Amino acid sequence: MCGAGLDGSSGAPCVGAKRAALRWLSHVRGVPLVRLRGARKSLRGFTLLELVMTLTVAGILTVVAVPSFLNITRNSRAAANANELVTAFSIARSEAIRRGASVSICRTADGATCGGAWQNGWIVFADGAATDTAAPVVSEVLRVWPATTGEATVATTANNAAVDLVWVRFLPRGTVRSSFAMPLRYNVQIGGCTGTQARAIELNTIGRTTVTQAACT
Repeated sequence: MCGAGLDGSSGAPCVGAKRAALRWLSHVRGVPLVRLRGARKSLRGFTLLELVMTLTVAGILTVVAVPSFLNITRNSRAAANANELVTAFSIARSEAIRRGASVSICRTADGATCGGAWQNGWIVFADGAATDTAAPVVSEVLRVWPATTGEATVATTANNAAVDLVWVRFLPRGTVRSSFAMPLRYNVQIGGCTGTQARAIELNTIGRTTVTQAACT
């Protein structure tokens, strides 16, 4: 063992042996001697202060980032649902003009007949109704949309009054007929909606749609 000798000597030979061993290890592994001596110093963990500071910064970032992320997500979902409804209107209008016949859109619960609520889904179909204002007759389903996403609800108004709107008909010239006064408005609101994250879709008599942000209710 290296240490003080029996005669009280300082054990200098042992010190020399350790230095020689370090030089040999540095030579064999190609690691500088200074790095070997400093390796032990570099292998240390976080201090308590560093850990507390890291957790504090992480907490601040969480408080700031999470609400912003939720707002972006709700806005995105509301816009996506509104866009699907606008797409349905556009397809119905285009098909009515192309076919030279009435094509309608209505809410559906089963993907084949009119009924249910708008958030359950909707269908675009060739309409065999006898007149422009008669209740629709589903002659052929052209396309089916599933239920809205993000727990979205859809409320309808006509001429700024709340109504139970079931269907909208597009005539061969692209104009719109409904059992209610125009313009028609669909308010799409996502679950947990705050501020102006809702979307308002307005459909006028010539079949044009506009989408705007709206206050949540």
